[in-house]
Amino acid sequence: MRRRELDPITLPLLVLLLVFARPCTAWSAVLSVTVTHPWLALIASFIGGSNVEVSSLQEWNAEGELVRPTAKALRALTKDAHIVALDSGDAADAGLKKEDFSNLRCLYAPFPITSSAVDASLSDPSVLPFVAQRLLTAFSAWDPSNYPYYQRRLAEFQARLSGSVLAGQQVLRGMAVCDLTGTSGALLQAACCKIERPGPEQLAELGKSFAVLRDFLNKKREEGVIIVADGGTPRPLRRALAGQAGVLFLQRPPLTQDYPTFLHEQYISLWQTITAKKPVPGGAKHR
Repeated sequence: MRRRELDPITLPLLVLLLVFARPCTAWSAVLSVTVTHPWLALIASFIGGSNVEVSSLQEWNAEGELVRPTAKALRALTKDAHIVALDSGDAADAGLKKEDFSNLRCLYAPFPITSSAVDASLSDPSVLPFVAQRLLTAFSAWDPSNYPYYQRRLAEFQARLSGSVLAGQQVLRGMAVCDLTGTSGALLQAACCKIERPGPEQLAELGKSFAVLRDFLNKKREEGVIIVADGGTPRPLRRALAGQAGVLFLQRPPLTQDYPTFLHEQYISLWQTITAKKPVPGGAKHR
């Protein structure tokens, strides 16, 4: 069969059709954004989606502790780098000076939480949508043509975050937990757990004396109470709790995972610990 040849007019038209049929985002340069805090990186990555490449000056180490930015990371920033901080105090804590960077943007003036409590505040599911809204504003100022995209991502973030919290409430409401965490108390509260928390003096004593800690853990096991710790738990106590039965360590979210999914997994891990059920293969969701 003889192949039909395209005439000189049809061929250019087909080329133009293929070119303009490609999504506009394929032609858009990816916006590179540096943030001061890993919590900001998590939210920014979700809101920015495929249009924004996010890096964080501070990170969490393997124990869940916040690690300050290195001098090398600060030197790598160009004067016109797109940088997001919570407020001027957060920027200063990260080693940034407003006069050194033309695109340093502070989301708040100031952030309504003291710097010592920022890590715990940003793990609160009720706070994150407000921070996400500020990030949308920042991204849209730098990349106005993609405002509708960022707006859709914000709506998805809010919906999925709400869904994860509701799922947590369904399986954890009224469950007895002893909160020894340093930064995850709001996460437990959002799931409507029945929370008890030792005072500062008792927390310090638990970290100093193994005998006191052993008796404390045995009592909680008899009461059916799960001990919950995290990277913000005082270091001596955190290390004493490692490997102890009936203790769940809430993890830090990896920066490659979206936060609503991570939150759902944390709640399911807590539910599995409380009910002593084996992990569900394939990450199946519980209703």
